[in-house]
Amino acid sequence: MRNSTDITQAIELHSDTVLRVCTLYFHGRPEREDAFQETFLKYAESNTAFTDDEHRKAWLIRVAANTCKDMLKRADAKTALVDEIDEAARPQWAGGDNADQTEALVNALGQLDDKYRIVLYLKYYEGYTAAEIAGMLAVPENTVYTNMARGREKLKEVLIDGTAKRRDQRSA
Repeated sequence: MRNSTDITQAIELHSDTVLRVCTLYFHGRPEREDAFQETFLKYAESNTAFTDDEHRKAWLIRVAANTCKDMLKRADAKTALVDEIDEAARPQWAGGDNADQTEALVNALGQLDDKYRIVLYLKYYEGYTAAEIAGMLAVPENTVYTNMARGREKLKEVLIDGTAKRRDQRSA
């Protein structure tokens, strides 16, 4: 078991990242918080030695994603959508101040399959390379590139479709 200082430091440095990963899988606040807590409990119980803080962050992201997937399996859920994100988290997701665009992007991201959503999140919001993502998700690097390309196309389709629907609603 890790000492309390190490656990506290990990939570202070990486709680936002872990919470965002959990948000990708769960739209309900209780499930998201359960996954968050379980991730840090696994960290506290782990004896894994980390080479640096980036290694620890990558480990936490992978554990959070796997924890969420396990929780979804236990609940017999087929897919997880991002339907709601706390108001405070929205600016962090898009890095901008336009609430409508941010909401549209988050909603569109939530409509993607897990395999596309997680690679797009890790690439564009966390800044990881394809090689790093491949290591975190235990998939070949080319699979990451394929999922990023397909995910961007699907995200584009969802955003275009959503824009057309909003225009139609305004003109009606």
